[in-house]
Amino acid sequence: MPSASGMLAPDVLAAAAEEAQRRRDRFALTLARALRGFGAGALSVVFAIDLAAGGYSPLLVGVVLGVAMGAAATWAILLPGRAARLSHRGLFILGALAVAVGGFLLWYDLVSPWTLLPALLLGGVVAGGADISPLGALEQGSLSRVVADSRRTRTFAAYNLAGYAGTALGALVAGPLTAVSLVLPGLPAGPRDVTFLLYGLLGLALVPTYLRLSALSPAESRAEEPRPLSPERRGPVLRLSGLFTVDAFGGGMTTNALLAYFLVLRFGASPDTIGIILSVANVAAGVSLLLVVPLANRFGLVNTMVFTHIPSSLLLIFFAFTPSLLLAGVVWVARATLSQMDVPTRQSYTQAIVPRDQGAAAAGYTTAARSAQALGSPVSGALFAAGDPWLASPFVIAGLVKIAYDFALYGSFRNLRPPEEAKGDR
Repeated sequence: MPSASGMLAPDVLAAAAEEAQRRRDRFALTLARALRGFGAGALSVVFAIDLAAGGYSPLLVGVVLGVAMGAAATWAILLPGRAARLSHRGLFILGALAVAVGGFLLWYDLVSPWTLLPALLLGGVVAGGADISPLGALEQGSLSRVVADSRRTRTFAAYNLAGYAGTALGALVAGPLTAVSLVLPGLPAGPRDVTFLLYGLLGLALVPTYLRLSALSPAESRAEEPRPLSPERRGPVLRLSGLFTVDAFGGGMTTNALLAYFLVLRFGASPDTIGIILSVANVAAGVSLLLVVPLANRFGLVNTMVFTHIPSSLLLIFFAFTPSLLLAGVVWVARATLSQMDVPTRQSYTQAIVPRDQGAAAAGYTTAARSAQALGSPVSGALFAAGDPWLASPFVIAGLVKIAYDFALYGSFRNLRPPEEAKGDR
């Protein structure tokens, strides 16, 4: 309201300034998601293939991918709990530096376990997807704190759309990058993929992006400091995390890195072709997010999660029986059109069932639950090593596991509604 002198009241100015900063925070978090997506997309095309070129067997490729995902998920639950000792922006910077160091170590020497293991154990090497990382958990918790309940799902959809756009571009760039040779004197022998160097540079680029965050989204304000889960919220979050564990196990058997390796083993696909398939699939996944908000508004978050996910799992099973690379690519893109619609709804639902100051902790638990991907990758590696007729079986097993997850999720959570749905009559 204007004052007698025609000036805006201080509380109105403060509210406007706060909302402007919240918009800047949402932009910074969304930009960071796009950058991380670009790195994850590029890495997914080359990581498993380069490991195989460096002498790793299919089983060891699966184990390495599993270690990377397990480490990332472990840090996802540990980092949010360090907010009392380190500023929230400090946690983001640590995560970004882990990405940078991991990428540089992989570029320096992918073959030696003395560089490979530290790179993986830092938690910054994204082998399963950009959300299976400590930075993903921190971003989701922060994003929920700078948006109203009524706009939460829309905001998470835009956040993930930026991520899939980045992933699509990263996958498209990775193929041509394999032809780039950057050999410096004194470096160890072995694959030296420029993609890893780019990944490390992206980690450094995240630092100024996270420095844009204010005290509104993190808790440098003691009044809104992130807190651990309260006893009454711990039960639902742990049940949800348990179900995500089942889904993640299936997802770990069919990560993009393993898909790329499978397409090489079965069809002899080139990195360029794999990059195109993954890029188109991520574009399709991103476009599908435009439907998430109207579907969630009409049917609810849980219904949208379940009834878009089941058809995608059926397509995953069908993918295992495709006889040609062309048909395999078409089916994978069709699956991607449906398979990621549960991502923003899942993130929004997780944040909806806890208070705002417990959002980072809840995201840490559910992200860490997805460390079960680490168990799925070695299983796929072993089945790849067995060869035909077992080569395509990970996709069948994963599809069946995911369908079981969907039914269990619906049965357990269909009556636990987020605030915006509880006000209605759905």
